[in-house]
Amino acid sequence: MANYSAKECLWRGEQRPSVLNPEANMGQLIWHLLSHIPNRVIQINADTDYRMTCAEMRLRIVRVALNLRRLGFRKGDLVTLACANSDNTVPVFVACLTNGMPINPLAPVFNKDDLAHMMKQTQSKVVFCDSINRSAVEAAVRESIKNAPKIFILGPTEGEALSVEHLLKPVEGEEHFVPEHLGNSSELMAILLCSSGTTGLPKGVCLSHAHLIEGDVFSEALNAGPIFNFSSLFWATGLYASLTSLYYLRTRIITKHLFTEQTLMAIIQKYRVEDVFTPPAYVSALVNSPHFDNVDLSSVKRWTIGGSMVSEAIRARLDEKLPNGQAKPVYGASEIGIITKCDKSFNIGSVGQMITNLTGKIVDEDGTRLKAGEVGEIRLRYKHKILGYFNNPSATADAFDEDDFFKTGDIGFFDKDGHLHVVDRIKDIIKYNNFQVSPSELEAIICRLEGVVQVCVVGIPLPDASSDLATAVIVRKDGSNLTGERVVEIVDSQVSDHKRLRGGVLFVDKLPSSAAGKILRRKVKELVIDLNKN
Repeated sequence: MANYSAKECLWRGEQRPSVLNPEANMGQLIWHLLSHIPNRVIQINADTDYRMTCAEMRLRIVRVALNLRRLGFRKGDLVTLACANSDNTVPVFVACLTNGMPINPLAPVFNKDDLAHMMKQTQSKVVFCDSINRSAVEAAVRESIKNAPKIFILGPTEGEALSVEHLLKPVEGEEHFVPEHLGNSSELMAILLCSSGTTGLPKGVCLSHAHLIEGDVFSEALNAGPIFNFSSLFWATGLYASLTSLYYLRTRIITKHLFTEQTLMAIIQKYRVEDVFTPPAYVSALVNSPHFDNVDLSSVKRWTIGGSMVSEAIRARLDEKLPNGQAKPVYGASEIGIITKCDKSFNIGSVGQMITNLTGKIVDEDGTRLKAGEVGEIRLRYKHKILGYFNNPSATADAFDEDDFFKTGDIGFFDKDGHLHVVDRIKDIIKYNNFQVSPSELEAIICRLEGVVQVCVVGIPLPDASSDLATAVIVRKDGSNLTGERVVEIVDSQVSDHKRLRGGVLFVDKLPSSAAGKILRRKVKELVIDLNKN
């Protein structure tokens, strides 16, 4: 149970040291752990059924690390990783960390503009991508990176492109390789995760090696069997699934395929998966599948649901189908990592209790701390503070209050048992299938259209709360013949798939606004919901 200080109005998770050494870097730690049980299968590719042992994983990491060094890359050189899950994704990821080369993972489905936005910031010296997204990645590189980086393809190549196989060739000294200490792991950047704010495109959240080593990943000894989720390393859930596998030598099942309920059911049944993570949208599709009643989920010990608001009805429906396990919500943030976890007796409607070494508070609009049961903004302080938003000191400063608590932008409360309840979001970010969509980015496109006076984009939740649909509410100029269909066509042609206007377009005479003229986004959202009801 979270420890509550009535005097301070603070909740604290269990305070204890990590069983892993946060003073080491991740390359040192993972290289050492993989040597313990060399013949254990650490990764299974569900697309090919290829099974990689700890020894093979370790050898690939060593070869990639040494070959990158031979090409002249060193500690501090930034790396872009725009790859789906494949045999070599994790070896490449760990090899770069072993060399002290920070990784910026990007979604492999991003279009050129989304890729270029982050590449302009990182100016990466090495870029990894898949065959399928190679053209978009190369176009983004040409547009955004001043000094041409080395590009490696994870998959078949044509022309002058280099395959990752170049980095997997035997190299002198590999059999005697020992990762070196790279300095203070609390200050050594490991990864730049993308996190969208309320204004504009993603920022890069800089996390240290110590942060990722000491984070409370899914480590319960009870769940020692295979892990599965669809997430690539772009999502924190894909990152933490990989770390769980490596830290606790648990087999992770991977696939390049996008989610379908048939793929999910087939993988769980074939590989007897014990630990599953999915966003709510996937659970909703699964429980509504005509095949759901016949699927065998007896291997599952824990099914974690997160990324957006979780419908209790959907969670309970899945939970009924798990004879040997439990479906549980989870709450997290790119800037913190996993924030809560649920034991068997978690309070229904909550997201569980805080993880170890985390302190939380609830504050009102003036920053005054609130008591149990009182609703306000959730703010959190972790043992390892983020290194900042990449090249963005003002955003870093704005993200924390005077007591160094991270402002989550979420509304919630702690109940009398110390369980956290997330009620709503202050932030305007739209969540679709676990992707974050910035309303202001879509508004910037729509504002350029002839006939638009004002626009507000909001996320309208699906009935099961599994995702939000981006919906544009527009005030047109008098006499304009602009149609909703035309707006959707133009926007959808310029953005990645997850940013499309799936909620459509609504035209109104005026938008709700404050006395100062600021559009009241929440009022706009309520307006759309009310109109949809009618």
